[in-house]
This record gives sequence, C-alpha cells and structure tokens, in this order.
Amino acid sequence: MSIADTLNKEVLAWGSLAIGIVIVSIILLKFKAVSGVTAALNSTIDLFLTGLSEPANWVIIVIIGLVGFALFKMFQKKAK
Repeated sequence: MSIADTLNKEVLAWGSLAIGIVIVSIILLKFKAVSGVTAALNSTIDLFLTGLSEPANWVIIVIIGLVGFALFKMFQKKAK
C-alpha cells in the first residue's frame, strides 16, 4: 500500500501545482483589465502566459520538478 500512498501524494502535489499556475494566470489576466496598466506590463503578462502555454516549457517544468523531488528524497535519506 505504500506505493499507492506515495503515488496518491505525488498526484495531489502535481494537481496543486497545476491549480496554482491556473490561478496565477487568471490573476495576471485580470491585472491587464485594470486601468493604469502600462503597455509594457501588458506585453510582459502576455509573454509570460504565452511561455506557459508552450509544451517545451512544460517538459522543462516537469524535469525540474522531478530533479527537485529526487534531491529532496536524497537529502531525506541522508538525514536518517
């Protein structure tokens, strides 16, 4: 059962990350609608959101997440 528990925790963690990214994207899009936002900020927001929509960036995000998880597990084993 420990494999199922670990898998469940990982799925929940990745789901939480996805929800966080969606919320940040929505907040940034709402910032664009506020009066007084400069054109430079609008283009920066567009660039950021476009960058998140490209599949290559998601591959990099997943790789960084996996490396971070592996490092975390390695340090956790050393602490015991």
